[in-house]
Amino acid sequence: MIRLDWTFLGRLAYRTALRLQYDHARKVAAGAGPMLFLMEHPPTITLGRHADPSNLKLGTEELGRRGIGVHRVKRGGDVTCHGPGQLMGYPVASLDSAAAAVPEWVEGHAEAIVRFLQSHKIHARWSPRTPGVWVGPKKIAALGFHISRRVSTHGFALNLDADLSLFDTIVPCGLKDRGVTSMQSLGARVPSMEKAAAQMAGLVAETFGWSLGISRPADRILDVLEDCSRNCAAG
Repeated sequence: MIRLDWTFLGRLAYRTALRLQYDHARKVAAGAGPMLFLMEHPPTITLGRHADPSNLKLGTEELGRRGIGVHRVKRGGDVTCHGPGQLMGYPVASLDSAAAAVPEWVEGHAEAIVRFLQSHKIHARWSPRTPGVWVGPKKIAALGFHISRRVSTHGFALNLDADLSLFDTIVPCGLKDRGVTSMQSLGARVPSMEKAAAQMAGLVAETFGWSLGISRPADRILDVLEDCSRNCAAG
């Protein structure tokens, strides 16, 4: 059985998260197994491949003054926000290891999120027409992946107790008539970020028929990345 390794990295800069994903994507292309990176970010806005810049309500200079980073990325989707209180999941894997086509890969992660929320007494649903996980007319989780040669990067963002005022700086996912919500806003008991990460890792593994590996230590993951960066710079 294929094993899903995973790690919870706490709060991590967005650029560092990209480096982790792309580093492991190269390993997956060479035959390594799947890895789920779980974390939260400082205030960050990302624009997907087809994002409309007009969905930013503030200019990048003003956003920078407010301490909000802005990144153009390869994932699908439009514009969204990340920040403290939002669980980020980046499953880096070959779709072949999940025996999945792209729609099944995306919907499988949405299913895991829906099951997570159901376990906390929140009824949510996946919408393929307006991709995301929704509670009524409000989105509680966004999904956006980049698939290259059957290897997936990027992933999902689930609002636990996120500060939703950050979303006032954008038109979330370009949907002007929709809102965003969080577990906290819905009155649910919010688990710690670490407990939510562990539960999501188990649900993702179960969804794709993988066994769940032991959590990899965050400091070791980041040390390996730093060693790689130094060696690349030296070379």
